[in-house]
Order: sequence, then C-alpha cells, then structure tokens
Amino acid sequence: MTLSGRKLKNHSRSGSSPSSRPLRSTPHGLRIAAIDIGTNSLHMVVVEVTKSAGFKVLSSEKDLTRLGSAALVRHVLTKSAMQHTLAVLGRYLRVAGNLECDRIRAYATSAVRESVNGGDFILAAKTELGLNVRVISAQEEARLIYLAVRQAVDLVDSSALVVDIGGGSAEFIVGDFQKAALLESRKVGASRLTQQFFAHDPPTRGEIRSLEKHIHQELKGIIKKIRVLGPAKFIGTSGTMENLAAMCLARHGEDVLRHRVLTEMRREDFGPLYRRLVNMDQKERLDISGLDPGRADQITAGAVVVNYLFEELDIPVIEVSDRAMREGMIIDYVQTHWPRVRLSVEISEPRRRSVVELGRRCNYDEGHHRQTAWLAVNLFDRLQGLHRLPRDYRELLEYAAMLHDIGWHIGHSGHHKHSLYLIKNGELDGFSPREIELIANTARYHRRSAPKKSHPDYMALPPSDRRIVDSLSSILRIAEGLDRGHYANVRDLRVIRRKGMVSIILRTEFDPELELWAARHKSGCFENIFGVRVNFSAHPAPGRRAARPAAAGAV
Repeated sequence: MTLSGRKLKNHSRSGSSPSSRPLRSTPHGLRIAAIDIGTNSLHMVVVEVTKSAGFKVLSSEKDLTRLGSAALVRHVLTKSAMQHTLAVLGRYLRVAGNLECDRIRAYATSAVRESVNGGDFILAAKTELGLNVRVISAQEEARLIYLAVRQAVDLVDSSALVVDIGGGSAEFIVGDFQKAALLESRKVGASRLTQQFFAHDPPTRGEIRSLEKHIHQELKGIIKKIRVLGPAKFIGTSGTMENLAAMCLARHGEDVLRHRVLTEMRREDFGPLYRRLVNMDQKERLDISGLDPGRADQITAGAVVVNYLFEELDIPVIEVSDRAMREGMIIDYVQTHWPRVRLSVEISEPRRRSVVELGRRCNYDEGHHRQTAWLAVNLFDRLQGLHRLPRDYRELLEYAAMLHDIGWHIGHSGHHKHSLYLIKNGELDGFSPREIELIANTARYHRRSAPKKSHPDYMALPPSDRRIVDSLSSILRIAEGLDRGHYANVRDLRVIRRKGMVSIILRTEFDPELELWAARHKSGCFENIFGVRVNFSAHPAPGRRAARPAAAGAV
C-alpha cells in the first residue's frame, strides 16, 4: 500500500510545486500484515520479520463479522454481511498503514469460496479498499495451518494430528517437522453444522444424533488414514478449539491466558463440559466462563465434532495452539520470498530496501552501483551552492545511481533506456509516481545523449521536473565516470568552486588515468547546464598501490 504523507519542498530554482509524496518510513525490518477472511470472523496479524527469520507480532486484530451467515447453506453472501466485513477490512488496512506494512496479504476461505456472489465481494474489496483478496482452496488452507503449527510446536521427534475447526470447514493435517503426510478438509465447520442441523435451542436429541451420524459419514475415511499414520500428538487450532479449552480450564478456576502458544484440553475435562453443552440453550451457554459470547450460538456443533475425535481416536489430551492460518500466511511469505526477507535484515529503511531488491532482481553489479551512488551524493553535497536543489532530491539521485545500469538485465545495447523501463515498472515501494519518474529519467541519462525534445518520457515531465532531471543526471554522469573500472578506485574527493570553474580533486587507491579520462568525457552535460568548466585532478590516497585490477565490465 502507498501511504500519502508530507510534500517535497519547493524547488527554489524552478519555482515548482512538487506533488505529494509517500511519507519516509521510520527504519524497520520487513513488515507484513496477514488477513484471514473466515466464515465467522476476520483475523489480522501484523508482524516484523526478525534477524533469525522469525517474526515479532506488532498487532493482532479479531472481529466476528459473520460473512458466511447465509453462505454455507444458501451459498450466498448477504449484502449486510459483506458491508460489515468490508468496513472491518477498511479499519484493518488503516492499522496496517499506520504500522508501515510493506506487504498486505488477504486470504478468503469457504464462505467466499462457496458463494455464488463471492466474486462480488472480491471485486468490492478491490474497488472500495484497493485490497487484493485471494480465495484459497481447502487444501491450501490446511497447508498454511500446518506451517503455523510446525513453527510453534516441537515436532522434531514425533508427528502430530492438527485439527482446525473453522466456521465452514475443518482441516485435518498429520505431519512432523519435515513434511505433512495428510492435508485434507471436510465441510464440518461449526457454523455450517449449526445451520444445517440445529432448528431448536437447545438442540433436540434427534438433532444431535443426526449431526453425529453426519460427522461419522464425513470423517470416517480420514479417521482411517489418521490411524494408519499414528500421530503421537493431537493439536487443535482456531476459535472453536480455543473456546472449548478455555471453558475446560475455567472449570478448575484457572485464568485463561490470551496468546499462549499451547493450552491443554484433557478428555476428562471435556466430557462433563460436553454433556452440559448439548443440554443448554444459548442463554445458559453465555454464563459459561471462557466462552466468547460471539460463539455461543455455534459452539455446541463444534463440540460435537471434538467429542467425535476424542472417542474415535481415543485421544487423552488435545494441545490447543493459538497459531492458525494467518501465521501460516506469514511463514509462507517468508519462505517463498526469502531474498526479500533476507534483505529486510540487511536494510531497515523500506525505500532503500525496495531499490536494492529491484537491483538484485536485475542481477546488477552491486559494488559498482554502490560506489557510483556514494560518488553522486558526495558531488551533490559539495555542489549544493551551484545546483541549489533541496536535500530531498539527494535521495532520488542516490537511488537513480543505485539503479542506473540495471538495463543490462535486458541487454547491453541501449541499456540506459532499458533502465528507464525497469525502474518505471519495477514496483518500487514507498515512492510516489512522480518520484519514480524522476529516478527513472535521471538513470536513463547517465550515458549517451543528453535529454531531447524527441524523448517522450522526458517530455512527459513538467518543465520544472525536466530541469531537475537535467541537474541530477549531469551529476550522475560524472559519478559514473569516476568508477569507470568498476573497482571503487576513488576513495575521497574535494570540490573547489571559482568563478566559471569547478575543480574536482580525487584521492585514488590506484593510478587514476581511467577515471580522469571517463569523468572528463562525461562532464559536458554538467558544463552546459551550469555554465561552468570542470577540471579533474587526482592525488594518491595514503598507501596507494601502483597496480590496478583488471576492469570489471566497464560501461
């Protein structure tokens, strides 16, 4: 998401009034928001990836939205449920924006997946909120749950059965630390079963028996597979499991700790609770300690599923984990985007991180681009009295220098033009469209001809921005020439300004002839734009070596 913020200062030479730009982020690691759009509720977790490739939670949100209140039987999302869910999503996006998230991932499950108007909800999320919602399969949902639990629970020496009872479906996973041997889903979610089987409150004995028979028909095949695999642990996730565990603990007067990784639900505690639940109406259920009031209408159906598992698999205890699909979404992103995640540890400033990521995607010569950027910003600082550009443009020059040669990724011939294209289409994060145009055009003119009226991308800029590109690109040309050999020969530089003359004095580690030649060759645009002559000279850095390395693909 792009977060609008303060404006660039006016360019004093041109009198331009630059458009608004994204707020410069506080330095931080990669931040990801994962939103689980479930049948009953919305969950969001915002995390920052840590140096150990784990993550720390910055925010956790949960709201009962009942998006699937009519979807699981009638297969339609009601207008009111969609509007309420979209309103909550809007609030979540504001939370993610305030926390400067780099990535927002939103996945929808059975309610949207099974509804004839699920596409309308996806479209509304995109058009009204700018949020891309991905509808995932039941098996993908199970895989993500497995990733979350595997990180939270020690499965090194044993396999486990993981059961997640959602609103529309329940996921069944058997796996160990290395892989999942079983990833399956069945339509036995608590909300779905309540809608299908309970017409009375409390449910009649006939309704309970019908539900038990249905669950057996749905799960008997999975139960056989689980028995063959022989898991040593039994782990429950999701709100249904968490609420049942909380009610079991409350029977002993124990406080329920929120966000605890594991809570035990023993069979001897669950049995008495279950026998009470099937005979209670909703008002009575609301008086049970540990129950979320929003789940009081469907907790009984969920308890019937859990009771079936306890009995059929002869489970002594279920460990209930607070990790669920949303954490799995985070882990999946970290695993599938490892280069970007690793970069977040190296570089804490999001805009700079985005620039380096684009460069690495294009296999750029990182050493050369870093050196060119260092030279460019040093020249920018020492020539402030001449170009008079606000300091905000120093950053754009640095990023143009860091990306000036990425066009080599497409081809050498005309690679400066390819760099323009790649920067404009490289999905740089945290930059306004205007900033990207300035960076791209500045990089484009690091070599060959100066800007011309026949160049459409340059002429598409307003006149004030063309003057900025003229100034920045002329500095970049010199900086690029000063690393002609691509081995960071220049260690320091000084600038002396006299009337009509700019002297740039270098300190180099090796013989400077190549850098001096290239800089002189590329200083013409600077001289024309600023109406000065540029003179270059060099002095040896302390301990300079006479021999110089072979050129590394000079441009």
